[in-house]
Amino acid sequence: MWKKSSALLLAGMLVLTGCAGEASMVRDSIVQSLDKPNYDYEGTLKLTGDFDKLPAALGETPDAQGTALLAALKAGVSVKGSQLDLENTKAVIEVNDDKLLRDNNLWTGDKKASVELLVNKDSFFVKSPLDSKYLVMSADISGDLTGLGASEGVNPAKLKEYQEKMNDLTISFIKKYVAKYGYKLNNVKNLGAATVELPNGEKVETTHIAIQLDAKELVNMFFYTANDAVASQDVKAFAIDMMVLSTSLQEEMFPEDGRTTDAEKRTMAEAAVTAGLAEAKVWLDEVGKTYTVDKIVEEMKTAGFHGLNWNLDFYIDKDKMPVQQKSALNVTFQVEEMKEALTIGLEADQYAYNFGNATKYAIPAASEGVTVEQLYNDEKAIDSFSDKGFFRLFVQSTLDSYKAQKEWEAEWSEWEDVEETEAVEEPAAA
Repeated sequence: MWKKSSALLLAGMLVLTGCAGEASMVRDSIVQSLDKPNYDYEGTLKLTGDFDKLPAALGETPDAQGTALLAALKAGVSVKGSQLDLENTKAVIEVNDDKLLRDNNLWTGDKKASVELLVNKDSFFVKSPLDSKYLVMSADISGDLTGLGASEGVNPAKLKEYQEKMNDLTISFIKKYVAKYGYKLNNVKNLGAATVELPNGEKVETTHIAIQLDAKELVNMFFYTANDAVASQDVKAFAIDMMVLSTSLQEEMFPEDGRTTDAEKRTMAEAAVTAGLAEAKVWLDEVGKTYTVDKIVEEMKTAGFHGLNWNLDFYIDKDKMPVQQKSALNVTFQVEEMKEALTIGLEADQYAYNFGNATKYAIPAASEGVTVEQLYNDEKAIDSFSDKGFFRLFVQSTLDSYKAQKEWEAEWSEWEDVEETEAVEEPAAA
């Protein structure tokens, strides 16, 4: 699961770089980091712009809570961690301004509010420094299949095998497709050599590539990518392979519904994908005739979306590794209720270092964690999470959702029992 998520997260950046001469250096560096995902990382993420003016623009007067929330959003969060590979990573996410949490008795102590997240293949471990244990969750698709109506005899190992095949297929497709992607960005510059000082104190000589995007460029890119995708044999082959795997997985989960041969699965997948791509092409042709790029941008402005600017800066070392990445996205808008147009932004700055030698960390033992099922079965287990920490609220919400799911499953089971009883009794009554 983590492997696939990482690949999908990078996919947008890979496609974004296009194939322009300078941008191809960025593309190659991201592919390189996908092939060699072992490094430490550190960065910040924060909201920028006119957030403090937003209440007044909407005719509202911010209270103390609102002011504290705005301050927290603008201060943002800091992230620091290690990625061992595409399935194992650790991150500590720290709130840079935790006044709002402290004022509401959701954080205490000398350190800033934070949570620690560990991903170990399909398991997630999360806790704050105030908690005595981790909340343990699983993204393994075989975990709750019986509750979804799957056969009780389903083979978890087999399902895991399908999951891995889907992950590997996705990553392989991304790298293959991007290598042939032909969109050329209009504003890409090589700003020359730049020295980057990493969080570990090391100084690295890099090449600075800057990319600038606006709303028109993004709309252009959307139509190019969509039209390219419906005509691409690589996209078609990927969709067919993924549908074949999905059908195989479905049959593994519900064997009582029958099985098909591999040839039958592929024939059905090819027919479905071919029809779907043909429909998408018809839609794109119709939309393209009705809406030009300029018309779409103009209608966006009429709707209150006045402008978008997205600046991306990549610092790439001699080994083609992206040691620093910056992103600054700014959107200017004015909805009907607003007295003036405002610009809201999102900024990110991330460093990557210690390539091939990421800092090792220990995976929590079973005794150090609490699953949602354990919380459900033991009402005292939630005390592993401090009531003076904000993470307790998340744990409680997760538990409430789990309880609701259990109640639904019980009701569903009772309904199925009634249906089966009626089905048996009906012939006898006749």
